Amino acid sequence: MQPTLQWTSVILFMAVSAFLVAFGLLYANVNDLLWFHAAAVPPDALEKVRPLYFALMKLVGGASIGLGLLGAYVILGPMRQGVRGAATLVAVAYWVAFGVAAFTAIRLNELTNAPVAWYNMAILSGLTALALGAHALAPRR
Repeated sequence: MQPTLQWTSVILFMAVSAFLVAFGLLYANVNDLLWFHAAAVPPDALEKVRPLYFALMKLVGGASIGLGLLGAYVILGPMRQGVRGAATLVAVAYWVAFGVAAFTAIRLNELTNAPVAWYNMAILSGLTALALGAHALAPRR
C-alpha cells in the first residue's frame, strides 16, 4: 500500500505541476485576447487594453510556469527524499495561487458578466488535496 499511495501522490502533484506549466505557456504566448477575457472588455476599449492585457498575460504565464517547475522540483526531489513539510509546502503554494485565481475569476464575472471558469481552480485544488492526502496516508519508514 505504501508505494501505491506514494506514487499516487507524486502522479497527482505532477499532473497539477504539468497543468501549471502548460497553462503558463498558453498565457505567455497568446496573440489575441482570449474570448472569455475579451467578453469582459467593452468593444470600444479593446484596442486600448491590448498593451496592458499582453503584459499581464506574460506576467501570469511566467509566474505559472515558474510555480509549476518549482513544484515539480520539490515533488521529485525533497518530497520523494522524505523532507518533512515538502508536500505541504507545495500544496499550500498551489492553493494560494488557485484561491487568488478563483477569487479573481468570480469577481470578474460579478463586475462584467464575463464567462469565467472558476471551477477549474476548484478541480485543481481538489487534485492537490488528493495528492497531499495520499502523501499523508503513505506510511513512512
